[in-house]
Amino acid sequence: MTYKKIFFDLDGTLSDSKEGIIKSLYYAIDKMGLEKPTEAFLQSFVGPPLWDSFINNLGLSDKDATTMVGYFRERFIPLGIYENTLYEGIKPLLQRLDQKPDVEIYIATAKPEPSAITVLDYFKIKPYFKEIKGATFDGSISTKSQVITSLLDVIKPVGKNEILMIGDRDHDVIGAHENGIDCLGVLYGYGSPAELEAANVDHMVKDVSELSSFLLGD
Repeated sequence: MTYKKIFFDLDGTLSDSKEGIIKSLYYAIDKMGLEKPTEAFLQSFVGPPLWDSFINNLGLSDKDATTMVGYFRERFIPLGIYENTLYEGIKPLLQRLDQKPDVEIYIATAKPEPSAITVLDYFKIKPYFKEIKGATFDGSISTKSQVITSLLDVIKPVGKNEILMIGDRDHDVIGAHENGIDCLGVLYGYGSPAELEAANVDHMVKDVSELSSFLLGD
């Protein structure tokens, strides 16, 4: 593998956070007095910035989307954040990558950075990552492209051909390409092959075993 710096998405890539996110979405929808959608519809909200999804998928105004994000966090921060599991095989993969002297791993997530740190601490995997970057609560950094840019600003200078973003949704691919780096899409998360292919993903793997083989050569 020629990539030396690996940027990992969090939701849908390292952990299955669907339960806590869906339950918190239903909580926010109830507080807003909106019609209750199906769980299949809400699964598309897992991964991308929530504020954008509330506008694009629910048709909310900017003001109502901001209010709904607040309601979501009322349940998610104290409870939903822990309704979450690591995908099988992820922790051993991170341990092996951590042992490679020529590879560094990072987090680049659209989840608010403090929430991402809470999740990484909960799973006891935070020490494996050299830097952690996420969205900001004030909205100044919200898109995956902005998150990746903020991470590139703090790492040591390196050729962009040596950097790989790993995620499960099209916004991971788009954010990577807008910053001039490659993206690998994982198919065990919340995206689909069609979604990733439409965004011109550079590589795809179907499961954690294939991801390990790609990154470790075994």
